[in-house]
Amino acid sequence: MTIDENFDLKGIMKNYLLSQKDVGKIVGVSRQFIGSVLSGKKSLSPDKKKVLLDYLSYNSKYELETSVDYLRIRLKTLKWFEVIEDLLLMDSNLFNIDVSSMHNYNMSMSYGSIRILRHSENIDMGTLVEFNGGGCREFEQELKDQNRTWKQFFQDCFHFSMNQKKVTNFEDLDDYLKFTRLDLATDEMYSKKGNYDLRKLYDKMLAGQIQTPFRQFSSNESFLYRDGEFISTGLSLYFGSRKSKSIYINFYEKDKEQSMARNLFVDEIHELYGYKNRYEIRLFGDKATQVIFDFWYNDIPLQNLVGQIISHYLDIKDDTGNWDIEWLDVFGSDKSYGFVNKPREVSYDRTLKWLDSSVFASLKRNMEIDRLTGSRKTMDLFHEKELDEKNQNLVDSIVKQKKERAFYDNFHEMIELEYD
Repeated sequence: MTIDENFDLKGIMKNYLLSQKDVGKIVGVSRQFIGSVLSGKKSLSPDKKKVLLDYLSYNSKYELETSVDYLRIRLKTLKWFEVIEDLLLMDSNLFNIDVSSMHNYNMSMSYGSIRILRHSENIDMGTLVEFNGGGCREFEQELKDQNRTWKQFFQDCFHFSMNQKKVTNFEDLDDYLKFTRLDLATDEMYSKKGNYDLRKLYDKMLAGQIQTPFRQFSSNESFLYRDGEFISTGLSLYFGSRKSKSIYINFYEKDKEQSMARNLFVDEIHELYGYKNRYEIRLFGDKATQVIFDFWYNDIPLQNLVGQIISHYLDIKDDTGNWDIEWLDVFGSDKSYGFVNKPREVSYDRTLKWLDSSVFASLKRNMEIDRLTGSRKTMDLFHEKELDEKNQNLVDSIVKQKKERAFYDNFHEMIELEYD
C-alpha cells in the first residue's frame, strides 16, 4: 500500500494532537495551506506526506531524566502552619524561624532547603512555599515517605486551596492559588555511542538556522587551568532574557560543569553520575500554572512537556532547511506546546473524571453514614445547593451539545439502515 492510499491527515492530527500550525511547521507550508488540505481544496504531495510520517516516527535516542528543579507556590492565606501540615504533610515543629526573609515577605521559616514565607499583614502576598534545586530533592524524599508523587502533590495544591476557599470548581479559585515559578530540568545522560554536541546548536543560532521568538541569545564558556592546561568548564546557551518574568531557557554541558564542581575528570563524571547535557526551562506566572495544570490534570508527562515547550520556542533546521535529525534524536518528535492567554474551561468529561477520583468516594461515605444513622443531612445539603448563573449556563450549553450530538448520531444510523 502506498503512502497516498493510507494517508489520513485528520486522523494523524487527532491521534498526535497536532494543530494546523504544527503540521505546517513540520512539512514546511503555511497553516492556511493545511486548512485547505483538510477542506479538500488542496492536497499534500507524496514527499510532504513522507516528511510528516518520518517526523512523527522519531523517538529520543538518548536516556533522558526530567525533574522539577525549582518551584514557588503562593497561597492567599496567612495560616502558614496549615500549609506546612495539611498541604506539605510535614511536621511544622521541624521548621526553624529564619533571621531574615526575602521576596518582600517579613516572616520566614525553613527546613533544610525548603522555605516557607509569610507576610503578617498582606493577605494578597499570603504564604509563599519555595523549593530551590536542593529543596526539590529534599521534598521528593518527603513525598516518597508519604507515598505521594509530584503529580499527587500538585493535585493536593488545588484541593487544599478549594477547601480553604470553600469552593468546588477550579475556576472559582480566582487568584487564591498561584504557581509563580516552575523550573523543569531534563538531563541527557552520557552515551558511549555519542551525545548531542551543544556547539552545533550555538553555530546554528549564529547561522540563522534556528527560528525563535526570543530577541536575546547569549552563551558562556570559561576555562580553568588544571594539570598544565586550560580546561573548559562547559558551554552554556541562554535563550531569552535572564530578567524575564515569562520564560527563560538554558542548555549547558553538565558533565564539564560537574567535573569542575566535584574536582573530578569528565570521564569520572560519566562513569559515576552519567551526566552529559542539561536542558532547563524556567517558567513564571500563568505559564508555570498552565504547565503544572497540564502535567496533573491533562496527564502530560513532564518530559513531553519539556520537549513541546522547546519545540514551541526553538525551530531547529539543518543545512538544507529541513528539521534537524540530530536534534530530533534528543527529544524525539513532538508537537509544539500551545500556551494560552486565558483560563481553560473545565470540560464535562474531565469534571466527571475529577469527581470520580476526588469527590464520589466521600459522598458515598457520607450517604452510607446517613443511611445507617437515619439522617438526611447529606441529601438535604445536596438539594439546598443552587447553581449560580455561570454554572447554569454551562449546564445549558453541555445539554444542548449532547442533544445535538445524539440527534445527528441517530440521524446517521437511520440513513445507514435505509441504505442497508
